[in-house]
Amino acid sequence: MSANENSSIISLDLHNHSIYSYDGKLTLDDFLENSAVDVFAVTDHNDFRFHENYFDGKTFYRIDTKWFITGEEIMTSDAGEVIGLFIKNKIEPHLPFNETLDEIKKQNGIVYLPHPYDLYRKGKPKLSVVKRYMHMVDIIEVFNAKYFTNFEVKMSYRLARRFNKMKGYGSDAHKRDDLGKGYVVLKYDPTKDINKEILLNLLKDEATIVETVEIRRNFFKTLLKRLR
Repeated sequence: MSANENSSIISLDLHNHSIYSYDGKLTLDDFLENSAVDVFAVTDHNDFRFHENYFDGKTFYRIDTKWFITGEEIMTSDAGEVIGLFIKNKIEPHLPFNETLDEIKKQNGIVYLPHPYDLYRKGKPKLSVVKRYMHMVDIIEVFNAKYFTNFEVKMSYRLARRFNKMKGYGSDAHKRDDLGKGYVVLKYDPTKDINKEILLNLLKDEATIVETVEIRRNFFKTLLKRLR
């Protein structure tokens, strides 16, 4: 974080995976050694063990110079994946979408809709179901660093604007090189302690956005890696 006389800035990345995701490789040290992001949401696939190791019951907690938001990316039975942020306990996967949202809300959590327009991902949200419960969604991920095309980004922004939702940015990092490819930099009052409510209020007020970092992966490079 940097500051001037009147304000500081804080960078926020709302979608990442640790070694507790079946496809994740990130350790605590990887997060702590990243220089770009101040606040990480760790949102492992159907798993909450990363936070159980460190969070001491807090849904927003600090380790060394970094802040962490508790989270889980949960597979539903009928509408793909959804993320619960600021939750206190693991939520079981493969429940219907509406029941999963109920479980997130019971924990006073935040419903975060990830990669709504991913063209290639099996777990992308099924919007025909999601839209029936959009009143329960708090944040729509408008940028995901796993996106390949401008179309995916533009449609995600359009969805957030249509339903007047907070906009989320995520690296969707699974390995060290993925970190810091999707996040938002926000201006805040350094005289106030950072907490859940302040972070959400900053996201709601787009006047606080200093910068968005949006680095998509290259389709052809990714394809070549898979063919090797």
